[in-house]
Amino acid sequence: MNIEELIAHGWQQHAGDAEGVLQRLREAAGSITEIRHLPAFASLVVHVTGEHLGRWSEGIELLRRLEGLPVFDPASTEGRVVLRSRAVLHHCAGESEEERRCLEAGRSGGDHPEASDRVRVLAIAASALAGQGKVEEASRDLEEALALAAYGPAKDDPAARALAVTGNNLACVLEERPTLTSAERALMLRAAQAGLDFWRIAGGWMEEERAFYRLALSNLKAGEAKAALEHARRCLEIVEANGSDPVESFFAHEALARSLHALGAAADVIREREAMIGLLPVIDDASMREYCREELTKMDQQLSLAEPGADVPTAG
Repeated sequence: MNIEELIAHGWQQHAGDAEGVLQRLREAAGSITEIRHLPAFASLVVHVTGEHLGRWSEGIELLRRLEGLPVFDPASTEGRVVLRSRAVLHHCAGESEEERRCLEAGRSGGDHPEASDRVRVLAIAASALAGQGKVEEASRDLEEALALAAYGPAKDDPAARALAVTGNNLACVLEERPTLTSAERALMLRAAQAGLDFWRIAGGWMEEERAFYRLALSNLKAGEAKAALEHARRCLEIVEANGSDPVESFFAHEALARSLHALGAAADVIREREAMIGLLPVIDDASMREYCREELTKMDQQLSLAEPGADVPTAG
């Protein structure tokens, strides 16, 4: 398995086998011979040792190994990514002096390099800390990142994308928890809104409508059904204004169905469910069609809609 395959498989497997992925990263670190592989490798190291395992020091040590490779050049774009990645883990570990040194050594270009780099570190750290249940710390980092982003990152500024991705990821993580504290609820809604705000800068129409989908589901989790319905409607409006892609339409109708169910609008829920069923045959990709079919069945089960999966076409 080459490095690119290792990284791809690592992203596919890390949620269920973070320990195994980390071990394979350790074994492969010394075999990297092309500088272009360093950023993706470092990103996976931070995600696995940070958000999934909370073992900051092990991630730092692995990144230091990358810095010792013949291919590593601290002045290169790729080398600076590794240094900023280490800054994230030093931040999570509370090692502020090492974090500062890595940020200075890994300073990027652009009009606002210091603020942009700091925003990126804080955004990634917020996700890692939230993954480890450190909600207060994650909230603090997200708020600091958003305050620093007041300089107004443009579409080509990586800070905008970092905040968009972090907002979405934080909201997703918190939505999946059985129950939420008031602090977790507040962080989820703040993160989902930030995701929308910054995908409007960093992405296109699809990223924006997906951010509205996320905001709808986060509001549902928070018990704000009316707000969820408005976000779901906006999600569908954007999809329809851009060609009504079947997959995007499917999930917009799902958000509507869930929101309407929370509001007790039974007849409208059935209408949205029928729209989802009608979209399945026109989803070209077989694996995506099957995934959507499974999501429809899951929704039926969660919302207790008649008999779960009734009338749902089978994959074919």
